[in-house]
Amino acid sequence: MRLHRGTRIFLTVLMLVILLGVWVSQASRPGNVEGCPDGCATVESTPDATLRIASLNLLHDFPRFGYLTERLELVAWQIEALDADIVCLQEAAWTPSAGLVARRLAERLGMNYVYARANGNRWAILFEEGEAVLSRYPLEDAGVQVLKPRPAPFEQRIALYATARTPLGPIMIVSAHLTTQEHPEANAGQMAFLAQWVEERTAHPVVIAGDFNAVPDTPQIQRLSSEWVDVWRHAHPAAEGKTCCVASLTAGPEEPLEKRIDYVFLAGAGIGELRVLEVKRAFDRPGQAGSGWLWPSDHVGLFVVLARQ
Repeated sequence: MRLHRGTRIFLTVLMLVILLGVWVSQASRPGNVEGCPDGCATVESTPDATLRIASLNLLHDFPRFGYLTERLELVAWQIEALDADIVCLQEAAWTPSAGLVARRLAERLGMNYVYARANGNRWAILFEEGEAVLSRYPLEDAGVQVLKPRPAPFEQRIALYATARTPLGPIMIVSAHLTTQEHPEANAGQMAFLAQWVEERTAHPVVIAGDFNAVPDTPQIQRLSSEWVDVWRHAHPAAEGKTCCVASLTAGPEEPLEKRIDYVFLAGAGIGELRVLEVKRAFDRPGQAGSGWLWPSDHVGLFVVLARQ
């Protein structure tokens, strides 16, 4: 039976859409670790035996990439002001204008770095985003752990990890970005998966930093906080410590925040040998941009100083 011309066109278009969807789903997969884990750092170590760690969700703002290059300069300036030894980044993107954000910041700051794609594909759709760790110390045994369950067909969430050789000894650094609160069951499942995965890697102390997309009174955060050390709550038992979200990147310094969804946790073997000296919010003020203001991201970040007991 010969199909009507309109039917043939419809089936052809449908087949192309299906093939395009399959292609995109295969192209947009977590990638391997890339970067310069050792030998690229030019910044000197801090003179005291401390470890200074910053974490920030950078906001890729696909497809607009609002003020991305300007915001990256604000981020770099604030990392320098913090004198951070290690920086965990989420939504570290590749865009045609900015290139690979992790490499751009690492070269600007004189740090080693590792990066892994979570979503997108720079070669297929000219955009991707993932997690990154920048470090003035060598990074070893870097890898990617895909977080399960997967909340949606075109969404992947990962934890990027590497062991930093620091003055406090080897410490495993994890930069993670969990699924949004639109998928509460998947968010809770990913948190449980991450906790189990970390528990199995206890040769060294572990610092887990990132955007967990869950507020402190959710059951999954309460479970994590009973097993790991929530450094903000450890240092500030009564302070809310809101980290999200800036409604407009060009808002002024008085822009209110709504909730705390970004965390730094300590876990694993030997955390009793570490002491938390300082915990504060960082990247929490806009910078001057022409005659107005510009925030580094729609999140504010965290800054933690650790020492040996």
